[in-house]
Order: sequence, then structure tokens, then C-alpha cells
Amino acid sequence: MISRRSWIKTGLMAAPAAGLANADEGGCGIAIGTYGLQSMPLAPAIELIAETGFNAFEITVFPGTTGDPGEYLKTKDQISKVRDQIADSGIRLSALMVDLKPQEDDSRHREQLSELRTLIELARALAPDDPPLLQTILGGKEFEVSKNLFRDRLADWNRILADQKGYLSIKPHRSHAMGVPEDAVWILDQLGNPRRLRMVYDFSHYAFLEPERKIDETVAASLPITNYVAVKDAKIVDGKVRFDLVGESGNWDHAEIIKAFYEGGYRGDFCCEVSSQIWRSDPAYDAEAATKTCYRNLKDAFDRSGVPAV
Repeated sequence: MISRRSWIKTGLMAAPAAGLANADEGGCGIAIGTYGLQSMPLAPAIELIAETGFNAFEITVFPGTTGDPGEYLKTKDQISKVRDQIADSGIRLSALMVDLKPQEDDSRHREQLSELRTLIELARALAPDDPPLLQTILGGKEFEVSKNLFRDRLADWNRILADQKGYLSIKPHRSHAMGVPEDAVWILDQLGNPRRLRMVYDFSHYAFLEPERKIDETVAASLPITNYVAVKDAKIVDGKVRFDLVGESGNWDHAEIIKAFYEGGYRGDFCCEVSSQIWRSDPAYDAEAATKTCYRNLKDAFDRSGVPAV
């Protein structure tokens, strides 16, 4: 039996399930991030997430957010209060959303290595018995231009991860240099596929690409290196891709993604992400309503997939 957290920390893949009757092999978590809850402080955001029914969550720790380590998670007292709330809530802290784009400048890179150490320490302080992973995008515009920088900087990051026993996941982003799973595969292959450095899968960044990307092919490419899955929808508005709440656009079935990952051995979390395209630009945005919509739609996808939520 391979539990969700053991799967992440050992870096091992469970044997592909013969069918979903093997539910006793463990399940996957239904999570949401605080990224779309910036209209409220961190404590009521965590309370809302727990009361809504999620069994895991992610804290956004960018500068200027409600999880800013330089302001709201700076002192031992601040961290202790959040740690106690997490413990009392009964839900897991599965990840910290961070902003660690590789830097060309060597002095800035050294600063970033120090920042990475601090973030790993924060993760451990918030959940000492079960530290969350860190997840980030990498920035840049063209993969062929940026890939060697990514490889070399992430090699240094990986040494910090190994030394500090942390975990980091990099997310392909449709607007950035590392845009598809194959880009992440190249980087991680170059680094010897380190178990502490993995990938975030998010199909919303692969939808509507040309040539068209199918769920089954992107899952197949991603499974060996994925330890975290982000979920949201996407749609075409005025000829451009716009992100939407999970399950709201109906342009693909999240149950298909959940089932494919589970049958491939994945036992990590599926984390709802509310894009800043929604909460920053829509004056009618309701953070509480969005949280409940995300839970309802993702829970429905889990139910239809047959995968147990734990």
C-alpha cells in the first residue's frame, strides 16, 4: 500500500491499477489554493477552505499576498498561529505557491538560493510532521533560449533541496518558456531526474495549443515526473485563452484526468487554482462563492472518476 504522502516523498510510482476496485491502495486529495482568496486574511481563508469540505490546501506566499513570508508569516508567533490553525482544521497543507523564476544575474541567483532555503524552512515550520512541497513557474519566453539557464540554475536549486530535505515542483505555463510537459521532461532528464525536483501538471496550460494536445498524451508524458496536479478550466474569449473556475467551461472532463493519473499510480493532490485573470479583473468576483464552486465541481469529478478522496 502506498499512501498519498509516502508516494510524494519516496518518488516511487505505484504499480498501475488494474481497475478502480483497488481503492484501498490510497486515494488523492481535493485541495484549493489561497491564491484566489486574497480578499481575506489567511486565517479566515483557511477556515473557509476547511468548512467547504476540502481535505488539503495550498498557501500562496508571494510578496504582497496574505501568505507573504516578509509580512504575515515572518515572526515565530505568526507562524505558530497558522501552524496551530492547520493542525486544528484537520486538513493538510499540501503546498506553498512560490515565485522562483531562474535569474541570469549571479548575485540575484545567490539571493534566490537563500530564499529557497528560507521557504523550505517555512514549509517545515508550518507543518513539521508533513511539510508541504513548493511549486513555481519558471518564467522566460522561449524554451530554446532559456532551457540551459533553467537546467543550470535548477541544478543548484536541487542541491539545496537535497541538503534541506525539501521538495519543489515546476509548472509548465502556456505563456512562459517551459510551456508543455516535454519541456519539463528535458530539464529533469538533464538533471538525472532528481526525486526532490518534480513537475506540476495543469491541463489548462495545454488546452487549445496547436497542434492540439489530448489529455491522455499529456498525462502519459507527465506521469513519471509529476507529484502535484493543479486544476482549473480554460476557454476562448475574443480569440484569446481565458482561465475559468474548475468545471465551469465544460471544455474537458476533469474526471478523465483524475482517473488517468490514479490508474497510472498517482496518489498526490488535485489543487483548484483560481486564476488572477478572474479575481483581479472581475469586479463581481466572490471569493467564497468561487471556493464553493470549485469544491462542488471537483468533488463531482472525483465521484464520477471513482477515485477515493482522502
